[in-house]
Amino acid sequence: MTNLSFDDAISKLSDEDVKVRKEAIESLVGITDESAIEPLIKATTDDNAQVRFKAAEILGNMGEMAVDKLIEEFSNAEGKNKRFLAFALKETENSKVVPYFVEATEDEDFGVRKVAVRALGELQAADELDSISRCLQDEDWGVRLAAIQSLGDLATDESIKAIKDARKAEKDEDFKKSCNKAIKKAQKRQKAKASGKSVVKVIPMSTIKEWEKTNMQKAIKEYERYVESKQAKDAPYKRLCVLYRKANDYDNEVRVIETAIEVFADNDKKLSYFEKRLAKLK
Repeated sequence: MTNLSFDDAISKLSDEDVKVRKEAIESLVGITDESAIEPLIKATTDDNAQVRFKAAEILGNMGEMAVDKLIEEFSNAEGKNKRFLAFALKETENSKVVPYFVEATEDEDFGVRKVAVRALGELQAADELDSISRCLQDEDWGVRLAAIQSLGDLATDESIKAIKDARKAEKDEDFKKSCNKAIKKAQKRQKAKASGKSVVKVIPMSTIKEWEKTNMQKAIKEYERYVESKQAKDAPYKRLCVLYRKANDYDNEVRVIETAIEVFADNDKKLSYFEKRLAKLK
């Protein structure tokens, strides 16, 4: 991480030297200041791909705070400049972006179409099955593949049928393999849902722990996935408690502890840790 102040980092995002801009964007990782949104949106059109991607990632991690401005910019953008705004919108994981991604599945830019259809799957937009399925006829192979992956994410009988139909109509063996993989994923999700389990994609703990050093915001977001799915590992809950304590976020720490107490009700050792922590907060 760099040591630039917030104001210096914002100012240097427009520097002529790409090395300076890279340093500036790294200094803004994890930022939650609303005044950074517009400069970061501008940075998604930077000449350097690393700066563009990192700006979009930061905006996406800002979530609800940035989503409305991102939607506005996305709706007015064109061509390649729209691609990284699409990625940022996808990363917000906000359901209000669904209608904009539905429209974007017909965008002139293949990169935008690809992100849009992939986002519809990740956002579990089951009502948009037709829009996703239309992308199976796209001229771009990458868009068609993204549509298959999204249908796999939906994991419904209808989406699985759409994958099978696409597999039957396709001659490319690599595409057929992707279809098979998506079908297996969808069927696994269906079984999990049928058994009452929450289906949430989680990242390895070791990776998230490293993010604590470089991108606290993203680390919290990924630990929360473990809590959301009520995983039987106590480490994510403990790390979240520590991070929320550092941020003086009492309400979220209590929420995580109470969820952990519910999850580990039958494990006296793990339960004791969270009960003691909660008692100290009251």
